[in-house]
Amino acid sequence: MASTRGRVLTLLQDGNVWSGQELARQLNISRTAIWKHIETLKQDGYAIVTIPRTGYQLIEQTDRFDEPAFVSFRRGRFGQEVHAFEQVDTTQRIAHELAQQHASEGTLIISEEQTAGRGQLGRNWYNPKQVNIAASVILRPELPIREASKLTLMAASAFARALNDRQLPVKIKWPNDLLLNGKKIGGILTEMQTEGDRIQAVILGFGINVNGGHIPTELSHRATSLRIETGQEHRRSELLAHLLNSLEAEYDLLLEEGFAPIREHWLQHAAYLGEEVTILASGKERKGTMRGISDEGALLMEREGRIESIYSAEIAVWND
Repeated sequence: MASTRGRVLTLLQDGNVWSGQELARQLNISRTAIWKHIETLKQDGYAIVTIPRTGYQLIEQTDRFDEPAFVSFRRGRFGQEVHAFEQVDTTQRIAHELAQQHASEGTLIISEEQTAGRGQLGRNWYNPKQVNIAASVILRPELPIREASKLTLMAASAFARALNDRQLPVKIKWPNDLLLNGKKIGGILTEMQTEGDRIQAVILGFGINVNGGHIPTELSHRATSLRIETGQEHRRSELLAHLLNSLEAEYDLLLEEGFAPIREHWLQHAAYLGEEVTILASGKERKGTMRGISDEGALLMEREGRIESIYSAEIAVWND
């Protein structure tokens, strides 16, 4: 359930002038309560003006990344419950705790800053304040444990599709990196909670480099941001809502129709398809031609005329 502040902001998003009386009627609360929520939103940095004897107006969209801002753009069932923070070590840890406390599917955890964000192979994720999307969502799929890894590919497909919808030609680097113009702009981390042979919860964490204008020199050969690549800033809460809508649709498709349509979507945005790649597995390098992914989600690599299925490895692109 959205907070009252979030519901107030949702109404103000149209940019029109809303009277306190009409806001109170729409939300079934007092005009005094409306005034208090408006004042709190102002203190939080929302550009709302009070027009004497007329009402309230949101005069400028700001890049807030909190519960009211997200709720004002939310459209689907994912994110119906939102836990927002200014700073956490990782949203994954909070999500794990909430999942153990029986939080519902679709519960969303977001933070303006992560101090210990991590990605593939335990790498740290560079995440400065107030520029990126750092989020985790709790899923409770009715899937065998052996199929849980497909959720990473499903999420990558969903996010690539969502970003391409916005004229951002994002590609997927198997299995969980999102690339724009050959550099990483995001990644996905899935972790499981199990009981016996059943999945209790999957914690799907993701990070997107959005409005950062600078990447540290040691990362600049491999990482970038949407702002650097497009020259434009993006409203993170609106973008997050769009990503979650796509995730929800792709997730439902996986559960209803299986992995086949997800695989097709994934291949539409696959990086290096048909190209020679080097993979790192167990500390060893192997070269071959990427031929896609299997029905099980394995990387398919052609070597010496034979197709090999690779289940655990990294496509080596950048020299660290």
